[in-house]
Amino acid sequence: MALNKYKDIKKDKRQLRVRKQERTKQAILTEAEKFFSERPMNEVSLEDIADAAFVSRTTLYNYFQNKDEIFFNLGKQAFKDLNEYIEKNLPSDLAGCEQILFLWEHCIREDLEKPLHEKIIRESFNRMNYRDASIEEMYYKITENIETTKLKKVFENFKEPYLIELYIELQKHRDFWTRAVRKGKIDKTITIDMEDIQIVEFLYMLIMGIVDQMELRKSFLNRIKMDKETIIKTSLNLITIFLKCESSSLC
Repeated sequence: MALNKYKDIKKDKRQLRVRKQERTKQAILTEAEKFFSERPMNEVSLEDIADAAFVSRTTLYNYFQNKDEIFFNLGKQAFKDLNEYIEKNLPSDLAGCEQILFLWEHCIREDLEKPLHEKIIRESFNRMNYRDASIEEMYYKITENIETTKLKKVFENFKEPYLIELYIELQKHRDFWTRAVRKGKIDKTITIDMEDIQIVEFLYMLIMGIVDQMELRKSFLNRIKMDKETIIKTSLNLITIFLKCESSSLC
């Protein structure tokens, strides 16, 4: 009886310690998100994050090895949450074109409301450009090695192993768009004569371009009373026209 009580106490302490560690980790990420949202990445220091989270820099290192790991962990969680939302809410009975419009509207609103998303995308592409690789190539290398249980090789191929989960989430996100495009071509709601991946990349670039320009021209757009809803509605109309073109040369 006494032995069981001792085991229960030990188990409770262990669970309490795990919960405390998780709270500390989340506090670090929460404060880091505020800094990264408001400042360029190179203007955020580990000292800033540690002070705001009320932990020492030594404690911070118990959870993250450097600033990049914190930054890309935020990205991984952001796109994991986004993917879970889409998985749950994207209507499977919608035509392909309508699915694209659903994805477009939700994602552009996410980027406008959470500017950190765009920063993470930009920085992840910078890392891939440095390696002269694409998300697909990264994803293939990761999944191929995992499936053949050569996980060690995955980490040997990356100087920043914390990017792995982010790349996987980015590819999962891209898959939603690619599947919608394929569905649209099958049900004839998408007739543009472009490769699937070209369509997806073009739509990505449009989202990032619009978000960039809305931030850049914020004061001017306010003066001419061109609000966010008008821009989103107009962009949805333009995307519909683009997807229904019979030839990319005519759009």
